[in-house]
Amino acid sequence: MKSGTSYKDKRCSYCYGKGYFQLVLGGSETCPCCQGSGKEIK
Repeated sequence: MKSGTSYKDKRCSYCYGKGYFQLVLGGSETCPCCQGSGKEIK
């Protein structure tokens, strides 16, 4: 894996770059803002 600034794409501010978020009652759900990519979509 390369080191450096290759992953300087803005991460999704809703899921903090994870692509999903944990549900309160358990489990997880794909982030609706980035469609699970973890990157901010403009």
